[in-house]
Amino acid sequence: MRLVAEERTLRHIAAAGGTVYVWPRTIRCCGGRMHVLEAALTPPARVFEVVHDEAGITVHATPSLARPDEIQLELSRRGRLQAFWNGQSWIG
Repeated sequence: MRLVAEERTLRHIAAAGGTVYVWPRTIRCCGGRMHVLEAALTPPARVFEVVHDEAGITVHATPSLARPDEIQLELSRRGRLQAFWNGQSWIG
């Protein structure tokens, strides 16, 4: 799996300890359900496994997620960490 992130994002993650947690969250949209990704620097109360560990950045994801070819990490304009699995914020 390849990790893609701008230098600004990598510095932010490293300053917080170098660990990222990613998990799915179900939302209602357009008359149905959609699964989107959530990302944080502190773990919520759930089980995680390491899916990437390179260059001082460790990414943990819930075991139910299929492994992506690429994970993108970005900081929003407000400094919120966002994750994109194979270029998409939604799953499935």
